[in-house]
Amino acid sequence: MITALIIEDELNARAALKKMIHLIAPEIKILGETGFVKEAVELIELHEPSIVFMDIELEDGESFEILTQLKQLTFKIIFTTAYNQFAVKAFKYSAVDYLLKPIDPLELKVALTKAIESVTFEKKHTELLAVLQGNLAKKDPTIVLKTSDYQHVVAVKNIIRLEADGAYTTFITIDRQIIMSKNIKYYQDILEDNFIRCHQSHLVNLIHVVGMQKNSYLEMSNGDLVPISTRKKSEIQEFLKQ
Repeated sequence: MITALIIEDELNARAALKKMIHLIAPEIKILGETGFVKEAVELIELHEPSIVFMDIELEDGESFEILTQLKQLTFKIIFTTAYNQFAVKAFKYSAVDYLLKPIDPLELKVALTKAIESVTFEKKHTELLAVLQGNLAKKDPTIVLKTSDYQHVVAVKNIIRLEADGAYTTFITIDRQIIMSKNIKYYQDILEDNFIRCHQSHLVNLIHVVGMQKNSYLEMSNGDLVPISTRKKSEIQEFLKQ
């Protein structure tokens, strides 16, 4: 049996989520609910749920306080949040499942399907939560890059550039290269700050730009030369002047 808890301090949001879960995945049994950190810890330890829906801000603190009080995390977490655009970026960087309020039933269905398939706890999930907490705290951002056999946690400031190869994207960092099975546009939308698409196939981290050669190439901190498209040339020249 798949069981769940709802940790949410807004009563209306809690009721709406329960109703949607019942309609979308009636096989999930909701064992309890609360909007308080202390009660949440007690409920989790008592019921040992498969899935926990967890709002970030609670009546008496933040949900991360719950995680630090538990001896181990043996459940799948789906965060629910009304956070702003910055927080959404933090979730995307961290590759942690989240739902924006008001919750879309279709997005809930996707999240539940993923959760049901992975209710067995993985050690990797703890790492993702640590990344998320750091990103939400506005520390130096890190991004999680999942390949078929590894989970890379990379500081954004250490990414030199990205290079497209059809539907794949190669991350060139200060110490490694990572090939991802998503196109470069996907990462361009996430890596907005300090990154610029200087060419159809190239996205560069501006903090690693050393200079621009006369033949329209950017020189990067690792010595790479990256082509600049004609329409991006003036924008990049303006940045370099600053």
